Amino acid sequence: MAENLVASLDLTPAATTRKIRRVVTGLNSDQQSIIAIDDISPHVSCQAGTDQFVVTQLWRTTTTPVDNEGPAVDLPPEPLPVAPPREGSVLRTVEFPPDSVWRPAGSEGEELARRQIHATDSLDYCIVLSGEIWAVLDEEETKLSAGDVLIQRGTNHVWSNRSAGPCVIAFVLVGGNAVGAG
Repeated sequence: MAENLVASLDLTPAATTRKIRRVVTGLNSDQQSIIAIDDISPHVSCQAGTDQFVVTQLWRTTTTPVDNEGPAVDLPPEPLPVAPPREGSVLRTVEFPPDSVWRPAGSEGEELARRQIHATDSLDYCIVLSGEIWAVLDEEETKLSAGDVLIQRGTNHVWSNRSAGPCVIAFVLVGGNAVGAG
């Protein structure tokens, strides 16, 4: 995620966090459509030193246009950079716990939030699946709730969950460039 949100490898997701099922289609040897993968995504990591801040990588491509021929290949997610491959895409969910779980109150929490401001080299479709969250930009902020969609076009931003419960967002990131990156 942002520069100081790194995978907490010693943690496993809390039992209360959402497990994401992914169903991936493909073709059999007779070129008939089939379900190639049906599982709970195994590519899950905890972030920010808490078992409640959970990133689930569901799929990743490395080229555009995507080649859908051949078997469904689940590319390994490691390392887990925020941005997708330059010519590719990433589908992931992020479960954001309330800020109170992972951002301490006071000046230390404010400094942590400031360091998390980032812009990705991508076009991001952000779909709020459950809960609510604030999208905080350089000059404005807006509250998003379940069903809302934010199209993030490579601009500076940070997320703030000011509610008492988790917020789950599905992110589709398409390789591109951050604003001002040329």
